[in-house]
Amino acid sequence: MRQHKRENEWRSVHNFFLSSVKLIEKERIGSKTIKKHDVPKTPYQRIMESKYVDEAVKLSLTKQLELLNPFELNNIMQIKFKKITRLR
Repeated sequence: MRQHKRENEWRSVHNFFLSSVKLIEKERIGSKTIKKHDVPKTPYQRIMESKYVDEAVKLSLTKQLELLNPFELNNIMQIKFKKITRLR
């Protein structure tokens, strides 16, 4: 995890490794609301698919992803959580 700031672990995990669904359509039929969602994707994947994001930004994010290790990020976050809980 070279060149990665330690205070951004959660942001990195969220943006590069945790997928979420986006609401595409919501239709009301009587008293029921029917929702249609996109397939789960990470914020990184959505940026990479976007035609509105500059290629230089995409390249920078790809290089950042290559330096990340989700297991190492998790370990760092666990250590921080333990420190926080000891402060109580």
